[in-house]
Amino acid sequence: MQKTWALRAAALALGAGAAIGLAAGPAGAATSTVVAKLGDTGRAVTCVQQGLNLENAANLTVDGTFGQTTYTAVINYQAKHRLPQTGVVDHDTGFNIYGSVFWAVQFRIPGDYAARQTWLDQCARVVSA
Repeated sequence: MQKTWALRAAALALGAGAAIGLAAGPAGAATSTVVAKLGDTGRAVTCVQQGLNLENAANLTVDGTFGQTTYTAVINYQAKHRLPQTGVVDHDTGFNIYGSVFWAVQFRIPGDYAARQTWLDQCARVVSA
């Protein structure tokens, strides 16, 4: 119980990215699995595009194709969340997108709650692989 409240307090004080890092464990524990990169197509890309639209107002066309516009949106997201700006959605970036959506639902941050919940149901495991 105390750990849950500590994580919530960390989320409020430090931002969702820091709290997700606390929940995930020590630095470097995550693998560098690539979820999506420039030129990829498919469900993982669709989920990344939807997640970026929900939490970064990326205004991407959700077409499942990781093109230049999606690449730029990923770079912008990584910069905003102090992640390495590679343009590749690796484990850390994917988990951070998941965390942004998750905490927005948990704390009822203004936005499309239903779309966020649907995204969590359909895409959480895809982007945080």
